[in-house]
Amino acid sequence: MTRSLTGIAIVFLFITCSHAQVDEIKGASSSKSSGETGGSSRGGGGAFVGDFFFQFMFGEMVRAQQNKLQQRHDIPSLVSFDVLLQTAVQPSSYYIVNPRIRGNWGIFSTDFRFNYILEEDIDGVKYLRTNDWQILQLNLITTRNVTFRIGGGVIYEAFGERNNYPEWTGAVHIRPFGEKLGGIVEYRGSEARQEVNGHLRYAFFEKGKLHGYLTAGAVFQRYYTQINVWGLQGGIAMSIF
Repeated sequence: MTRSLTGIAIVFLFITCSHAQVDEIKGASSSKSSGETGGSSRGGGGAFVGDFFFQFMFGEMVRAQQNKLQQRHDIPSLVSFDVLLQTAVQPSSYYIVNPRIRGNWGIFSTDFRFNYILEEDIDGVKYLRTNDWQILQLNLITTRNVTFRIGGGVIYEAFGERNNYPEWTGAVHIRPFGEKLGGIVEYRGSEARQEVNGHLRYAFFEKGKLHGYLTAGAVFQRYYTQINVWGLQGGIAMSIF
């Protein structure tokens, strides 16, 4: 009888501990808002966007763009449009869902995604969402086999006090076997969240300019330097180029 009660207690503690991420993240966000003076996290987005465009949209960048677009016949993905839907699962706890679109134009890219965390709870399903817009990314290396980019944008918390923070990214896309098989590793960093994600992609469909890929990988996120969320992910990606 004692062993049975001990086993039940362990299971209960596991469920309680593993189903706390959504509430903890919302609580950390509220605490961050309460501790700020002058609402800097919500008011700084406009100035950040203006400074970012001022630094990168003129001069040498324009000339580099012109030169890069001349290579589009050799590297078709230089001008392309991508749609991705990936879902990560942390067994018995929660899901991370990332519908995402990306536009590529020479050395420039822009990337927008929703980041959902859905968590099963005794009271039902809890969730939170952030809107992550990489306003401008620079494709610093663009060859047939490798793309390396860095960028900056905004992460917007669609919950609680609805804070927003600058977010920076770096990513590398490797295609050692052309478009048939490759992989992507990405880092995202902001005051609210640090993230590392990566996946392999396998081309399973091609019709004209439309290409389809199956993806498999993993994602790790840390919110407010204390709350960890991770999962094994899989999904589908479609590209037009």
